[in-house]
Amino acid sequence: MDRKLLFIVNPIAGKKKAAEHLSEIISVFCAHSCVPTVLMTAYSGHATKIAEKYAAQHDLVVCAGGDGTLNEVISGLRNAGLDMPVGYLPCGTTNDLGSTLELSRLPAKAAEDAVTGEEILLDIGELNGRHFVYTASFGAFTKTSYETPQSVKNVLGHFAYLLNGVMELGQLKPTWVHMDTDDGTFEGEYLFGSVTNATSLGGVITIERDMIGLDDGKFELLLADMPYTAVDFSKLLLNVTQRKFGDMLHLHKVSRISMETREETDWTLDGEQEKGKTHFEIKNLRRAARIVVPRKAV
Repeated sequence: MDRKLLFIVNPIAGKKKAAEHLSEIISVFCAHSCVPTVLMTAYSGHATKIAEKYAAQHDLVVCAGGDGTLNEVISGLRNAGLDMPVGYLPCGTTNDLGSTLELSRLPAKAAEDAVTGEEILLDIGELNGRHFVYTASFGAFTKTSYETPQSVKNVLGHFAYLLNGVMELGQLKPTWVHMDTDDGTFEGEYLFGSVTNATSLGGVITIERDMIGLDDGKFELLLADMPYTAVDFSKLLLNVTQRKFGDMLHLHKVSRISMETREETDWTLDGEQEKGKTHFEIKNLRRAARIVVPRKAV
């Protein structure tokens, strides 16, 4: 029986990968008895509106773009009160969540997996009422994802993130934070903080796969101490490169956070900006999203 498929495409994500392979992707959908409706996003937040308005008339939603595009689609489904599976073709610059879920970076293969794969349940998050799918971060380098022009990302790829991150080094400053969580209370000056449900952040900070539970109701809270000396900075770099926690880089498992900062603090949610406030309530929404992933070989 044919399935009605809503295909939401961010045509400028990555190196315009989805748009370049569009006919190939559509052919894959049709070959697997899907009747696709293709809608292109035209601005930030457009995928949310498309999902809200049109998803209910379909059996499956598939999106192509970066992690921010997936965020918008899942937000739209939740806003519309819809519980339906989402296929994801990772076509962005870093694709942290796509890597965590072991999704193919080849558009045709990812399209096939989206319509033939199996569903998993995925924890997502909420920060002051706004959804995020896999990460919410503050501090150093978090501006890179939303301040790097898309044209630069398309030309330089992942290197664009690293380049913009290096440009920030001269203006690094700590963020004073007080956090109450279900894993304890933390207070101090931090260079960087992230609430995540992925094995990779910007392709730079990585966590071992067996330390991540995608549907366990817990996030991994990463906190990097502010390095005030060359020795501290060397320790932090060592912690990051060797994936070691407990010295300058700390890892906690939390399901809720109540956080205060002294100054208005910007966050990035799945690569998109959340404007600064001084109080933040973060919670894990356990198994709140249905994501289609490749079937495992028996």
